[in-house]
Amino acid sequence: MASGSAFAQGAPAPVTATAPAVAKALPANSVSCVYDSLSDEDREISLLLIAREIVDGGSFRKTSKNVQGVDRLIEEAHQKCLARYNWSIGRSFSATDYALTAIMHDALAQAMEAIGFPASPLGEFYRDNLPALAGKSRLSAADQARLKEQLKAKGWDKANEAQFALAGFYIETMMLKAESQRRFNSFGGTGRQPIRRPPIPASKAKRGKP
Repeated sequence: MASGSAFAQGAPAPVTATAPAVAKALPANSVSCVYDSLSDEDREISLLLIAREIVDGGSFRKTSKNVQGVDRLIEEAHQKCLARYNWSIGRSFSATDYALTAIMHDALAQAMEAIGFPASPLGEFYRDNLPALAGKSRLSAADQARLKEQLKAKGWDKANEAQFALAGFYIETMMLKAESQRRFNSFGGTGRQPIRRPPIPASKAKRGKP
């Protein structure tokens, strides 16, 4: 709080009515459940760890202590959703992938804002090019060239190659979130069912055969 404020100078705080506590709604049975189940503190810790990973080179290997720390927080949130909705294994994978990607997305947005390049033109690029990006997990060379050209026209003309790479990574997190949503919707069922049912042996598939 600013030192020149009335409160900092010792003036009494005005009397206000205490608002009733509002219970936080439980996360819905959706792909974002794990992400939504993270506490504010855990989300901040996750953002710091991902930001540290970006500074360390952004390899995002599973052996990275930063990534392992985020994975532990995601798994704690995942267990809350699993206890509530008894997801199939496919839905669990989709929701935890979504959570990690969403955290990376948020961290990249903060990183770009910090270096003076707002993320809003990236959302515009994603919406404008959605038909070409749908179903992909990585940007093609043509996509990257188109992104770079559009960003230069939107105030990114002084960006360097590393900053354009961050922008591309940000777009890819949006693509991956959409893919996680698609996969979550395709995996129905509960009770930790396997992702794919094993094929029935041909000998048992025939009528009357044991």
